[in-house]
Amino acid sequence: MADFTNNILSVAIILSSMFVTIGIMHGLLKYRDATVKLPVDREQLARIPAYGLQEQIQDLQMDLIGSMLMGAMIVSLPFAVSSIKAHIIVGQFPWISVTTGLMGLAYCGVKTWQNFSKLTKLRLGHTAEIATANELIGLQALGYQVFHDVQADGFNIDHLIIGKNGVFAIETKGRHKRNKDLRQTNCKGNGSKGYQVFYKDGRLNFPSWTETKPIEQAERQSKWVSQWLTKATGTPVSSTPVLVFPGWYVTCQTKPPFPIISHKFLVGTIPTLRTQALTQQQVDTIIYQVAQRCLSKSEVGK
Repeated sequence: MADFTNNILSVAIILSSMFVTIGIMHGLLKYRDATVKLPVDREQLARIPAYGLQEQIQDLQMDLIGSMLMGAMIVSLPFAVSSIKAHIIVGQFPWISVTTGLMGLAYCGVKTWQNFSKLTKLRLGHTAEIATANELIGLQALGYQVFHDVQADGFNIDHLIIGKNGVFAIETKGRHKRNKDLRQTNCKGNGSKGYQVFYKDGRLNFPSWTETKPIEQAERQSKWVSQWLTKATGTPVSSTPVLVFPGWYVTCQTKPPFPIISHKFLVGTIPTLRTQALTQQQVDTIIYQVAQRCLSKSEVGK
């Protein structure tokens, strides 16, 4: 009976680290779901090309990693159980091993939290860009050429729109909707919209915070597009920045320097902008340069 108890205790000690990591992940997921949510419903977005294959690849990658970890655990588990069991029987507490294990577990816990935070931000950004790309399909139907994820000098342009009324550099920003903001809005009962962001005097005012960097970033990246295309085509090209917040209700209390809108208003806004009248030849030349940059790695950074 004592031998069985020692075996169970040894296995429990070995598996405790895995349970701790799973516990941290579960707690982080619960906290995220209780405090924030994505600005748009991923299930309501149109499927992008190869979306089903992408999901299958991701699932198989996770299965592959799981199989590798399971194999390592199956091989090492009997040796680890025997080692811990020997310490229990002898009655010598392995302080060095326990200290090292706790330090490693603490490190893994911190890395889990950091990676989870990064994954949450990446998931938010991916959802926002897909939502914007879905709406831009409507512009393609109107004759606009749409490029996504255009690589620049150390950064990327989320979406680049080219038409006879100009070139438009779309900067998409994903922002979580905080549940507390909706609760506060409902408690006020003044008819205001939940999850609203308004622009005023150079600042973006969200329910719980304010920002200015997205405006500066959109202007900076649009300036880079103008300079690059002017040099690449040999004719002056003026790019217009457009800042998009998918899933948010956007209003402007003062006149913004460029359009700041929700993704749902892209199709209705872009055709009305008259920043630069381009001939079909100029449009074709710009499209060619952008396509070359998107398709050829050798063009990136030039």
